[in-house]
Formats: sequence, C-alpha cells, structure tokens
Amino acid sequence: MDKEKRQKYMQEYLAKYHQSHHDTKLTFTNKEYEIIQKIAKKQGIRIATFIRYATMEQAKHLYLFPKDIEDDIKIAVRNMRGIGNNINQIARYSNEQGYTSPDSMEVVYNFLKDMENEVKSIKQIITRKIKRY
Repeated sequence: MDKEKRQKYMQEYLAKYHQSHHDTKLTFTNKEYEIIQKIAKKQGIRIATFIRYATMEQAKHLYLFPKDIEDDIKIAVRNMRGIGNNINQIARYSNEQGYTSPDSMEVVYNFLKDMENEVKSIKQIITRKIKRY
C-alpha cells in the first residue's frame, strides 16, 4: 500500500511540477561546452545553474561577471562609499563652522581624486579580466 501511495503522490507532484517548470534541451559543440564548463567551475556552480543564471542575466540586459570580478567590484564600491562618507563628514563640519577652509577643500579634493582613481582601477580590472575570459 505504501508503494501505491508513493506512486500516486509522485504522479501528482510531477504533474504540478511540469505545470510550473519547463525543460529545454541545448546542444553545444565541444569547444562551446568546454568554455561553459570552465566558467561554471570558476563560478563554483553547476553547468545547468550557470546557463540558467547567464540566460536570465542576458534577458535582463545585464552582464554576469565572473566571481572574482564581482568580488573586486564589491570591494571598490565599499571603498567609494567610505570616500563618500568622508566627504559628507567634511561638508557637515564645514556647514557647522559656517565656512570652508582651504585645508578642508584640499581634503575634499583629495577624496574626490581617490574616488576617481578607484573608478579607473575598477575599469582596468574589469577590462583585464574580461579579456582573459
């Protein structure tokens, strides 16, 4: 009886599953498959998962960066937020004092230069790493 209940349950489950999910067969050349396999391995995910992620990212007109580039971008964004916070603190202090000293303007300028260099660094990192893929 348990076997019959299980079979009935599985039939119902699969019927519902197939109503909400779709299977698609894809065919790749050996070279294409090796490329996909290499990228999925670098991402640390299964090939099918990578294909699903990449497809959805493309469908949203976004680029799926490799994990190491994503990590570099996150670090750079965190650094830029820190620079932005420092600029806000300087602006707040200047407003509280009712003036802007040449020293504080130089500090702001240096923070902005740091942010510009960080953005240039991100661009170089992305350009270099994309060329490797």
